[in-house]
Amino acid sequence: MNNADREIEILTNATLLAGAILNAEVSKREAMLPKLKVLENEAKATQLDVHKNLKRLVIMTVNAAIRYCSSGKQSDAKLTRRNGNEVAKELGRLKRLAHRKGCD
Repeated sequence: MNNADREIEILTNATLLAGAILNAEVSKREAMLPKLKVLENEAKATQLDVHKNLKRLVIMTVNAAIRYCSSGKQSDAKLTRRNGNEVAKELGRLKRLAHRKGCD
């Protein structure tokens, strides 16, 4: 697995876990929170320029999910969902770009 694939995996997993936390029961949320914080740190450590916008969106998504876990505010849940949708769009854009360049 090369660096780009590893970074995409980290960013994807962080986004998926942030989304899963929204639907989890309170007890499971507390168990998932440490893993989400680890993924947040890994996402911040990604370095490839092509993932810069995606990295920003993922970090915003994860931060909103963490705030939701601590505050329970629905506005943070809504922000997590909105940013998660933006992450999905960016992942799709990067996949199409890679496919066009023959790197798929």
